[in-house]
Amino acid sequence: MFEKSRGFKVFITIFAIVIGIFIFFPLFWMINTALKSPSKTYTVDLFFSSFTIDNFKNVLFDRQILTYLRNSLFVSFTSSFLSTIVSMFAGFSFSKFRYRGRASLMSLIMMAQAFPQAILLLTLYTMMQKLRLDGSYISLMLSYIAFVLPVGTWTLKAYFDQLPDSLIESAKVDGAGWFRIIFQIMFPLAVPGVISTAIYSFVWSWNDLLYSLTLITEDAKRTLAPGLVMKYMGEFNNNWAEMMAASIVVSIPVTIIFILLQKYFISGLTAGAVKE
Repeated sequence: MFEKSRGFKVFITIFAIVIGIFIFFPLFWMINTALKSPSKTYTVDLFFSSFTIDNFKNVLFDRQILTYLRNSLFVSFTSSFLSTIVSMFAGFSFSKFRYRGRASLMSLIMMAQAFPQAILLLTLYTMMQKLRLDGSYISLMLSYIAFVLPVGTWTLKAYFDQLPDSLIESAKVDGAGWFRIIFQIMFPLAVPGVISTAIYSFVWSWNDLLYSLTLITEDAKRTLAPGLVMKYMGEFNNNWAEMMAASIVVSIPVTIIFILLQKYFISGLTAGAVKE
């Protein structure tokens, strides 16, 4: 190991400060704007001298925002649960079974990540129209599952690859069937990968704007992202102060979930990165 020079340490320090500014300054500006009155939105005030919490009060007691919040919670939790279940079975299948077309199917699933979201949306929207599911939560949740499936499948496959096949053989010797092997032995051992997939799916559906704005057209069914855009961003009037307050409020559930489950999320993402 070589000793780091003083110039290298100075460079790293300056680089870290610059990156920190790019990351945290937009967050600081959002909080600063949320604590201003709408009339002072465009004034340069970085020290909260015109402090007010009226914007947060308006958001928290707005029935329309609460409706969007309820819709987002339902869609995000449901799509996260379903996409995680599908990814669990797909990842286990690719990891522990050998069958004809397995490699081709794995490659085909990953190819979905190579296409832009807008291209996938065109295909999904046409499909949902033909199935007469457009405008429903089912179309939205199926779209989220389709997008999360490649990442979730490969994340869980990496976890199942680390589990020795001898566990399955020992369970079979003891008389266990596939149902018991999968649900009582293999899946519990892959909990970090399962949680990381669930978090990824939840965050994706919670923050999505493009799919939810296109597939859901009824205002009462809108989720948070398109709902906030349609409510605060108009052709002649933009309420940036209240928009920033709403953005902070709706980011709280995701932040809490990540803080509580971050160790599982990081463990799931790094699965298979180090080979013993």
